Amino acid sequence: MKYLMGFLSLIVLASLASLAFYITNILDSRYLFTEMDLDKSGFISFSEADYVSSSGERIVKINGKSCTEYFAYKDGLTIKTKCG
Repeated sequence: MKYLMGFLSLIVLASLASLAFYITNILDSRYLFTEMDLDKSGFISFSEADYVSSSGERIVKINGKSCTEYFAYKDGLTIKTKCG
């Protein structure tokens, strides 16, 4: 019984840690909900939250204007571009 309680406690702790990671990524102030919902399903999955949370920004020139491009570290693809 003692081992079962320890195992269940570990499962609950891991679940809470995953949930905290997910919520923290969704609350990333750099992105709107619609920008994080990459497949436009109306739900941000764990993989989408992870993908968007591992992102950076770089300065790019578009039509002569300086813009900030947010991109995924995983593959370098643009998540969004903000000008002005």
